[in-house]
Amino acid sequence: MAASEYVPTPTEVIAAWIPHDARWEQQARAAARLGITPLRQYVTGLIADYHDGDQELTDEFDRQSIDAVVQDLNEGAGMRFVRWDTVHEAMLVPDRSGLW
Repeated sequence: MAASEYVPTPTEVIAAWIPHDARWEQQARAAARLGITPLRQYVTGLIADYHDGDQELTDEFDRQSIDAVVQDLNEGAGMRFVRWDTVHEAMLVPDRSGLW
């Protein structure tokens, strides 16, 4: 990586990814409406355990997508540095369709 190449923070990675991924957006927004902790638990389950709520993700494309997010997170120091309050705020902004 070049010295001048920008690396997004873990918070930026999650806040940009999860509100805009149609596969998990609805459940993530529902978790966010319950609070920061349910949102953190939901997103952590996706990333760490390949679980969408109670369902295991077995689709290879889904797993590869999550692996790409994990790679971005590791370049920015990992999930332990995510500011969940910022991600929570991003999830509470109405989606582009205007429907919740």
